[in-house]
Amino acid sequence: MRLPPALRYREFRLFTLGYLPAETGEYIHFVVQNWLAWELTHSAFYLGLLGFCEFAPRFVFGPIGGVIADRMDRLKLLVISRVANLFHCLVFAFLVFSALLEFWHIVVLVIFMAIVSSFSTAAQQVVIVTLVPQEGVVSALALHSATHNLTKVIGPSIGGVLLTVIGPGPCLLIQALTVGCMLVALFKLSPPAAPMTTAKGEWLKDIVEGVSYMRQNRRVFSTILTTYSNGFFGISYAQFLPYFAQEVLQVGPSGYGLLVSAPGAGAVLISFFLSTHTRLKGMRRLLVGSSLIYAVSIFFFALSPFLTLSILLLALVGSMQMSYRVLARAIIQEECPDHLLGRAMSLFFLDRGFGSLGAICIGSVAAVLPVPLAVAGSAVACGIVSWVLPKAASRQVVSR
Repeated sequence: MRLPPALRYREFRLFTLGYLPAETGEYIHFVVQNWLAWELTHSAFYLGLLGFCEFAPRFVFGPIGGVIADRMDRLKLLVISRVANLFHCLVFAFLVFSALLEFWHIVVLVIFMAIVSSFSTAAQQVVIVTLVPQEGVVSALALHSATHNLTKVIGPSIGGVLLTVIGPGPCLLIQALTVGCMLVALFKLSPPAAPMTTAKGEWLKDIVEGVSYMRQNRRVFSTILTTYSNGFFGISYAQFLPYFAQEVLQVGPSGYGLLVSAPGAGAVLISFFLSTHTRLKGMRRLLVGSSLIYAVSIFFFALSPFLTLSILLLALVGSMQMSYRVLARAIIQEECPDHLLGRAMSLFFLDRGFGSLGAICIGSVAAVLPVPLAVAGSAVACGIVSWVLPKAASRQVVSR
């Protein structure tokens, strides 16, 4: 087998060696955090509230973070964000070991890390590209995506087992060690060979220009709205997995870890398939199709009483989520001019923020209806919007 081009470069290998354990630790943290929130509240509404707090700050700080990433050293920004991540882990572990942890502590810590991530995400996407020459960029992005989704499989699986065997406190200390691995890798990285130009001028005006272009280009507008709809109605199902694990499937922490890791397994498989294609025909039709399958899979998962079936459905959910997001990014890159591409992509990544709104809405509905019915109803809405939006956009384009 031929070595992937990106792995030929020392800087990318170093970054990946630090990123793999660090992201695995993040998903161990996710399992511990949500399980502790469930044990403290036993409330679907509070699980939804936690999801809201995790993604809502991205609405405000996401676009700002993209501008800041263009105005300062991205490598230093990544180091600062990982130091903040380490501080977050240690504070969380202290609260657990001292038996002082309350739900509001988790909320504050989640909001803190959401703000930090808003600034680091944009910087990280750019840093990855600078670690390889131009001919290795596609390979680097594909391998980074595959690595990220691999951690979504490894992390929750390990987290569920460790949570059962050693408890939440030691799990958080393990995460702190994984963050240390990322910091070591970042300190060993050399700065980019060529200095990068930084953005100048009024950043607020730049953001407004990007939003205006998105509204004028109906294809881009409908594509981004589809991802927002999938985020609002679909992605928030993940916030309620502790409920499904304990109340519906009755499988405990280890089973919960399997449920969390299943979408990552599906995403890994589909990402390797997509990485073998330079371009796909009929991307807009594929976007609609993958969005509909995504919604249908969530619907049947919400009603499934069997662990094996639930895992298979969640793997399909993960593969379709990866598919529609990759297709959406490809459509945006095809449609947008180069000088607006960065701002368009920053708006695209806000789809996770819409998941926070969906989580709190489903949590509110679940206070009246059973959680499975609330999630199933949200999946129906996701499918309807995914079907209607592209047709409406096509009619408007034709009328012009």
